[in-house]
Amino acid sequence: MNRNLFIILVLVLIVGVGFWLWPNDEKTIRKNLHQLAAFCSTAKESASMANMTDARGAAKLCAAQCSVEIESFHIQQTFSQQEISQHILFMKHTLAESHFAFKDITITFPSQTEAKITATLSLQTKTKDQRFTDAYELDIVSQKSDGDWLFSAFTVVEFMER
Repeated sequence: MNRNLFIILVLVLIVGVGFWLWPNDEKTIRKNLHQLAAFCSTAKESASMANMTDARGAAKLCAAQCSVEIESFHIQQTFSQQEISQHILFMKHTLAESHFAFKDITITFPSQTEAKITATLSLQTKTKDQRFTDAYELDIVSQKSDGDWLFSAFTVVEFMER
């Protein structure tokens, strides 16, 4: 009897761990956000080839056409993956030492193929004279296409400085 109970407990534990480790949509989207932040971050004296690889990697996390809206700068535009890659590459050259991170992430699923994400984007960077941290509140839309979650829209909701 004890042996049967032990076997049942082990099987339940294995199934529980399997469900916990099995990738689901929310985990995939969170992973994509963290990858995007890592691709946009720049280490001190990073190589040009590494910057190009990171910029391409970040663009691949976005849909073929991705809209960006920053109301305070009057920007409302749709970018291709190539244009996103070019903008990220330019940003990496401009911000030589920077660290991006998504925090306070909330994900809702209005449908099986769409996710609405609210997050705080934290940017820590160094200019010639000083270090500073900025935080931006973002509304992000991610679409599921061919099993992949790709970012299709970024909207800056509010600017904050810390």
